[in-house]
Amino acid sequence: MGLLTPCELEYDEPHAVAVAVAVEEDNDDDDDGRRRRTNDALRTLLRLVSSPDDGLAAAVPRHFFRLDPRRLDLGGHDSRSIANNHARVVDLLGRGGGGGGWTDGTGGTNTTDAEVVGLALDERDIAFVMRNFPALCLYDVEEVEELVGFLLRPLPETGSMPSVSMVADGRLDGDDVDWPSLAAKGYGAGLTLDQSTRAVRMMPELLALYYENSVKPSIPYMYNQMQGRAPAPKLIEEAAVQLNLEGTDPADAFTFAYLHSIGVSWGQLRILLSSLPLWRTVNLETNWEILARGPVRSKLKRPALDYLRRRLQIRPRDVYRLLKTHTRLSTYDSCKKIMPALDMLQGKLRLSSAELRRLILRMPSLVGMGASAFNDRLEFFTNEGGMSIDDLKVAVMKQPSLLQYGIDSTLRPKLQFFLDELGISKSVIGRIIYSAPAVMGLSLTLNLRPKVVSIMKLCALHPFQVGFIVSTSPQILLLSQKCNIEPTLRFLSAELRLNEPSDIGKIVLTAPRVLNQGLESSIAKKIELLMSNLTEKSKEDAISIIRNNPSLLVTSNSVLEGRIERCPLDTDLATWLLPSAKGRRKSIQLSTTKHEGDPIVALPSPNCSLDSLDSVLKIYRSISHAAKELDVAESIISGACGNNGVYFYPLADLPFKSPIETLRTIHHVRSIPISIFTTGGIYPSDSASTARGQRRTGGLALQVFSDGSLHNKSQFLRDFYIAAQSCFGIQVPIDEEDRSKLVTVFPLVNPSTKRCELFACSRTLRILEEFLKTKKNDKGIFYDIKVYTDSDYAWKIVKSKERLLEIGSCLTSQGMLSLIGAASYSVNIDILHPLVRSFSRLNGCIEPPGSAHQALDNAKVEFLHSMDGISSQKGGLAYVRRLKRQAKFAAMWQYNRETT
Repeated sequence: MGLLTPCELEYDEPHAVAVAVAVEEDNDDDDDGRRRRTNDALRTLLRLVSSPDDGLAAAVPRHFFRLDPRRLDLGGHDSRSIANNHARVVDLLGRGGGGGGWTDGTGGTNTTDAEVVGLALDERDIAFVMRNFPALCLYDVEEVEELVGFLLRPLPETGSMPSVSMVADGRLDGDDVDWPSLAAKGYGAGLTLDQSTRAVRMMPELLALYYENSVKPSIPYMYNQMQGRAPAPKLIEEAAVQLNLEGTDPADAFTFAYLHSIGVSWGQLRILLSSLPLWRTVNLETNWEILARGPVRSKLKRPALDYLRRRLQIRPRDVYRLLKTHTRLSTYDSCKKIMPALDMLQGKLRLSSAELRRLILRMPSLVGMGASAFNDRLEFFTNEGGMSIDDLKVAVMKQPSLLQYGIDSTLRPKLQFFLDELGISKSVIGRIIYSAPAVMGLSLTLNLRPKVVSIMKLCALHPFQVGFIVSTSPQILLLSQKCNIEPTLRFLSAELRLNEPSDIGKIVLTAPRVLNQGLESSIAKKIELLMSNLTEKSKEDAISIIRNNPSLLVTSNSVLEGRIERCPLDTDLATWLLPSAKGRRKSIQLSTTKHEGDPIVALPSPNCSLDSLDSVLKIYRSISHAAKELDVAESIISGACGNNGVYFYPLADLPFKSPIETLRTIHHVRSIPISIFTTGGIYPSDSASTARGQRRTGGLALQVFSDGSLHNKSQFLRDFYIAAQSCFGIQVPIDEEDRSKLVTVFPLVNPSTKRCELFACSRTLRILEEFLKTKKNDKGIFYDIKVYTDSDYAWKIVKSKERLLEIGSCLTSQGMLSLIGAASYSVNIDILHPLVRSFSRLNGCIEPPGSAHQALDNAKVEFLHSMDGISSQKGGLAYVRRLKRQAKFAAMWQYNRETT
């Protein structure tokens, strides 16, 4: 009959040819016999599942050519075994209708001594199932029987299995139900006999045991089979939401809507989907979300996607998220690309299957990494970085992108920074990468060096001393300069009454991990704890205790409390809390080398503010070292530096030269100060166990402050609120009745933390424009407005007023990008360009030709970091965090709103 030839035509990949070649090469002596046995088995199967009354059009059953000939060979099937399996499957599909304890149709336990597991299909329906799903004859019938038994057995009693109950309620999401174990205890999905029978009659593919057999037929075919009993479109949409069918084939939602229409609850369906991954199928059609992310095939390759599901044990929605994050994954071949890449990662990094899954979900582009690029990075970390494979594995699991950073552009410059600028020993580099691998992805100029210089300034330390701090606690370089490092150092200086920067430097050198402690939750509470136990003594005693033993600040609150409680009555607490000789020896020792001079810092501009450095080109250990490296005389370097304790060496001039023209000609008699705090957040937050491409929602929160001494505060808040109403979209209901605060959802696509925070700044300026337009007739009133953001990312973009005014003169976004020449900004150009245009108008700059807007002349606006606005206010940090929580609540509120 030549069945192998049509099999070749039906397959996406030439499986049949591969099998035929393998059969021929495996055993030349038995070649004809094996080929004859395979053909006989296929002929027997075709004869058994075909109906002679259906005519020529139905002579070959649906999906018959989807059968994988390898299953015949692997199962050792011949004509006799196929006939035997067919008879047993027919019996299983019909035995439930012949009595035996399942006749009540309740799905309860069997009423006879022996449990009868089977469905109640009649002869005609059995013929339909076998004709449409002949793969049943290739399975181990005991496995199919076990699956049917799981469908029919009752659900666990309420409270007996919490994990199953949580899956049914939707509180636990994932493949968390071990159905064979559940079936062994006598439990199952709780379907009735009638429900199970109707489900298999409508969709025989629900009994599939292999991915290649689980593909459901098209929706038009199912509508034809339903003959007017198809579920309503609204129920199909509800199924997609209730069961979270993101990335699945549309036929899945149709199937599960039908099952719900015959009485299967959403909870039972969640248990079934959590137990049986083959019940969901990957959608092969690419939607707009994937098409907008990069190059992608118009139709996805099922063998590659099914291999990913099998190998990583992930769901269709995880595959969909992988494709959204790395669209080129759609072009990879499973045998030539995906399998070798996963084998390489798992083998050389010694990953378990669970670790490999986590790694790929976080960084799917690793699948496209070539062996040469991977080996180069492996060699760099093991040779130059001095790391073992086990240490590298830990670092990669924390930061998967570590394997994709450029060696010459990113990794090696960081290595030289640690060695040359911070004087860290090469033997410690591996420990830094192991402990804080995210450091290797941070910008040297905009992130790492400014943090180091900030510590140098506030603590009067040499770069090598900061290197000792980093060696002891590498996580310090991951902290925010504005939100963590500087507030902590200023707080310690104020609370411990340290007048000289060198005094706070001694504290940090003695206990470097103090910078990692929470300001309010840890450091402040420890100082308060000490003072509360010195009732008869002064605050100076508590300060003296901490000065004598700064390591008390890096212990936990409970440990310090325990040490205080154990203090003998006849011992002074200050003496009791002195440093102890016990404990482990420090692994990192502070160098005793005397430094040859003061360090100097290379800045990108002579006009950079020394109080808020956000860009540093290089740190030199001394003037002589800088002169030698720059190949100039020491006198030139010395003349270019200023004597500020730490020297600064300007290398370049301002990047923008064109003058900024304004319309400021009115003399204002009254200046009203306004402060606005703004922030953004996303939900769900990033997690190491979820795919990066998961759907997220964003939220914004802002609050305006004005003391009301120079104007009517209540009227001002009403006007501001009305302006905000016209600019905001969906507002979130909050408990507080406060018109100074607005909480809303992020309206744009691709929400991320950085996009939400930057958009919060942009939308605040838009509200200010609308508000100030209503005030343009108020003669003699001027608004001095400060906008505070708690985002380091947004602050570094908007902090320079001169630069914002310069690029705000560009009418188009492309003109702005060409002016600043920063490709990194192109990601958020849809937010950044409106922001700078509004900023320019608010500060009275003349509009470029072709603009439909007009500049305002009654305000001055500037951006500051939130920490600059709350540094002297008690409870200010708690306020900023509370506003951040409200932005995240808005994101969660919108997420729940969309999914329900």
